Amino acid sequence: MKNIIRYVLIFVIGGLVLSSCEETLSNWDAMTNSYDKNNATYYIQFLNATASYETAIDPAGQPTNIETTVGVALLGAPQATDVTVNLVADPSSTLTSDMYTLSSSTITIPAGKTSGSVQMTAIADKMPEDETLKLVLNMDAGGAEASSANQLNYDMLRIKFCPLTDLNELVGAWTGFDSWNYPTEVITFLEGEKFMIDGLGVGWMTDWWGEIVITQTPVEVTMNPDGTLVIEEQPYMTTTWNGDPQPAYSVEGTGKWDNCKKTLIIDYVFIQGGGPLNYEFIENITLK
Repeated sequence: MKNIIRYVLIFVIGGLVLSSCEETLSNWDAMTNSYDKNNATYYIQFLNATASYETAIDPAGQPTNIETTVGVALLGAPQATDVTVNLVADPSSTLTSDMYTLSSSTITIPAGKTSGSVQMTAIADKMPEDETLKLVLNMDAGGAEASSANQLNYDMLRIKFCPLTDLNELVGAWTGFDSWNYPTEVITFLEGEKFMIDGLGVGWMTDWWGEIVITQTPVEVTMNPDGTLVIEEQPYMTTTWNGDPQPAYSVEGTGKWDNCKKTLIIDYVFIQGGGPLNYEFIENITLK
């Protein structure tokens, strides 16, 4: 009798061990364990189906082409053979065929992979200035197009740029505010062939910072052909606080000029005692 009970216990315990070793398959495991690479369902959609781009200006002052990637992704298991996706321009595109190039009109997703791409270049010289154009591409994936992101929509803008052929075009008094909401006191002028600026941060210095300006030296600005500007570190102000002379201030900064809109954006810092103050200033101003 004891032997029978012993054998029954061994049988029951063994069954429990075997059942505990059985794996409960998740839905994902069940799908991937049984999928057929040659017959598996998959879908294709665009990567970054919606985006906006604009031209830049090169160091010589010329517009640069827009270069980006058109990519597609495979949703599902990687396939055993290459998957091809044809790109077709939609009639709603306002970026015409002479304004852009594709490195290929077909994207190939290699066997075993889940994405592919081609290069797109919008040709700045062919695009009108200051007008947003749309590139709309449809995909033909042989019926495997996803229900979303199956159309690409890119906004393309060639910015309007007016070269600064004469520095006098941006000389004068300016209006606007700094990032501390003080009215600008900036003026610009030429000193020989140098473009000079004065009046940066005066409102903040005398009001918020509470110091009295004793001397103020205009600083030179390098106006680059590409619409950028640079203020190298230069001596700028001496001040007093409660009657006591303070360490002298220098200033340095960068920014942009726009000769079409006659605007300056100047991002600068004050430097005192060998290091910058922990305050940043931006003047967004327009020529009067």
